[in-house]
Amino acid sequence: MAFFDRVRGRVRRGGPAADNGSMRWFRRQAASPAETAKPASFGAWLLAQFAGDEPAGAMPFQKLERACSNAASLVCGAAFARPEAFRRADILRPALREEAGVVARRTADGFKAALADREHTVLAWPWEHMGTSLAWQATRAGEADAAALGERLETLAGAYAIFYREQLAAVLDLWRQVAAGVYRGEREPDLPAMGAEMLAAFEARERGAAAGS
Repeated sequence: MAFFDRVRGRVRRGGPAADNGSMRWFRRQAASPAETAKPASFGAWLLAQFAGDEPAGAMPFQKLERACSNAASLVCGAAFARPEAFRRADILRPALREEAGVVARRTADGFKAALADREHTVLAWPWEHMGTSLAWQATRAGEADAAALGERLETLAGAYAIFYREQLAAVLDLWRQVAAGVYRGEREPDLPAMGAEMLAAFEARERGAAAGS
């Protein structure tokens, strides 16, 4: 997705810069036949938005990593905006809290390093750590299953947002500043609002599917 990639690029070059004014929050591709089937989870549905027509198992690692990162960022935003929707038994497990703790430590270490050396250090968002880890695990295990990967993505990002909410708040504040620099004069960047909008769209889709069954 162009917006997330451009924000990432600005951070890696050391800070926000002026933009040409074109605004794309989401680049939605045409729905594939697989997308019409009911996804297993919010995370799987988000992953499908970024994967487009390409099955997760057929995607090159870098593209799968990027799709996972972008989807995880929206789960983080949704879980920050609506934590009650993610306080579920499958997310509040101790094992997931430990895994989310690894993401939190990597994020903290990366931010410290970036502040110490802004010219030569790449600042990675927590959802980028998640995307790399999840894509690597999926490809290492063989062909990536989109439903299982989406569920893993949702539970990990949800656990991070629930258990490390204070860190995520600081991350979101910095992300908002960077994104505002990239897209000046456009809609104010707000990842929690974007995530909540996508969650509401997913829930409406689920209600419609249930009513039609």
